[in-house]
Amino acid sequence: MSDRPRFRRPAMLSFEDAEKIEGDEDPAAAFQVAMTSARALLGLSDDEFGSDAVSNLVKAIESEGVDIVADLWERSPAFTLPGAFWRLYLFNEWYQRDPLLIHQRFDEGLNAPFTAGFDDTDSEPEVPVLEHVFQRISALFRGQDFGDLTDLLRQSALTMRVLASGATFGTTWIKSDKDRLATMVTRRAGALIHTADEFDLAADRSTVNRLT
Repeated sequence: MSDRPRFRRPAMLSFEDAEKIEGDEDPAAAFQVAMTSARALLGLSDDEFGSDAVSNLVKAIESEGVDIVADLWERSPAFTLPGAFWRLYLFNEWYQRDPLLIHQRFDEGLNAPFTAGFDDTDSEPEVPVLEHVFQRISALFRGQDFGDLTDLLRQSALTMRVLASGATFGTTWIKSDKDRLATMVTRRAGALIHTADEFDLAADRSTVNRLT
């Protein structure tokens, strides 16, 4: 039997304050629920979800895990806050499940002759420390201090580009369609480059306060 942990599908909110952010079949209402829960992790309240509700939500996430709200973000556009959080969530879940594999592929990417997603005219930024990136993502999803959001999105994008640059593991990563993490975020090296572009787009919007 495998020693790997089994990941469950994220559950919907189950605590009292969830009533304040319940949505319905209306896509606009569903997106508002997703946005509200994502903003709460940044400590941001609004007219419908006040500071006390934000505090209670963060405490529930700290206690039960970010799974209780992550499912709300899945259908949000990549350039929005919940859309960016959904991609960070999948990326972090993948790392938590296969840290040794991710480290191996990251090392391969560091030793590759070029970084995927950059052309010859780009000035490649300093490569982040892999563990630090995922420590920051985990801190974000616990409602704790994780630093600057724009910087985290940039660092996550660059991490994905490095992972996509290794040459020895081939193009297909997660092969089974039934795999919990078999999504466009983690399935192929090319998809990682695409997701890195989405993180950079979200970072661009964050710098002009259009993400939150």
